[in-house]
Amino acid sequence: MIELTNRLEQFIGEIPKVELHLHLEGAVPLETLFGFIQNRGNNKLIKNLENLKKRLVYSNFTQFIKVWLWKNSFITEYEDFEELSYQVLKSLSQQNVKYVEAFYSPRDFTLRNRKLSACGITESLIEGKKRAFDDFGIQSELIVDIVRDYGPRMGMGLIKELSGYLGRGLIGIGLGGSEKLFPAGFFTKVYQEARDRGFRLTAHAGEADGAKSIWAALNELGTERIGHGLRAYEDPRLIDYLRGRQIPLEMCVVSNIKTQVCKSFKEHPVKNYFKEGLMVTVNSDDPSMFDTSITDEYLVLIQKFGFSLAEIRKVNFNSIEASFMTDEEKDVMRGTFNKEWERLTSKYFEK
Repeated sequence: MIELTNRLEQFIGEIPKVELHLHLEGAVPLETLFGFIQNRGNNKLIKNLENLKKRLVYSNFTQFIKVWLWKNSFITEYEDFEELSYQVLKSLSQQNVKYVEAFYSPRDFTLRNRKLSACGITESLIEGKKRAFDDFGIQSELIVDIVRDYGPRMGMGLIKELSGYLGRGLIGIGLGGSEKLFPAGFFTKVYQEARDRGFRLTAHAGEADGAKSIWAALNELGTERIGHGLRAYEDPRLIDYLRGRQIPLEMCVVSNIKTQVCKSFKEHPVKNYFKEGLMVTVNSDDPSMFDTSITDEYLVLIQKFGFSLAEIRKVNFNSIEASFMTDEEKDVMRGTFNKEWERLTSKYFEK
């Protein structure tokens, strides 16, 4: 039994993966973040990695946001963003992640550090991801998170400012932040402008607020994917709609537990959504802040929810279908996944 468990964990670690809901700032390896803190030289409470790990503990979503902003205060130079991008992608490549669509939130930094610009941050992240591709072969695209809390006017400004990076490393727009305080409807014009300019569209919804928030993201923003979608179960009509349209859900199970928007694994709806035919994808959200990884998220599906390998494969391939890759790129990725699944299945289970 122990041998089978070990083989299964190795197998999941090696399967090819696509990550669709990852915040670069929340995925920075702890060693890299600790380096940033040391470089700033103004935090005497964080003397080692253990101190840092103890700082990354939260009892609710509000506290998580406070720690998020504290962490960001140590990322102050353009070279920090390039290094952050490179190190995150290096870490993902070690889990055989082939393709990533990563959020970043430039206004979290430019409003607090006047020497930084959204364009400069974007260029630095693109430089880091180019280096990661050259070194590790991992493909990635950026999604700018306009953050609800900064309002639609600032969101519109970001869209106009960053449009020139579309096709050069930037692919889409996202909407994170305080879901209850800043409803999706505030951002209808921003999303219309983004759509007209060629941005792909996703939005966090149904994480800290209910089914009505998901409806608003779909109907008022026209979003192509839903970030989280945890509370869709509150409205059976919404479940039918999501299933009928096969609208992807960027599910982040460990994140939902760690921020306590879902109280326990037992209460989490991910398995029910999958069984009901919704397009479920699995993602790590902020892996460094939640002590998780994309590999761990797949293992959670098996260990906590009883997903079979056939079901894991389905979720795995859902991420390709749900991505913003072109149809041709998706076909190539499916071919790669099929070959690696066949090789790994033979390696670990056909002996």
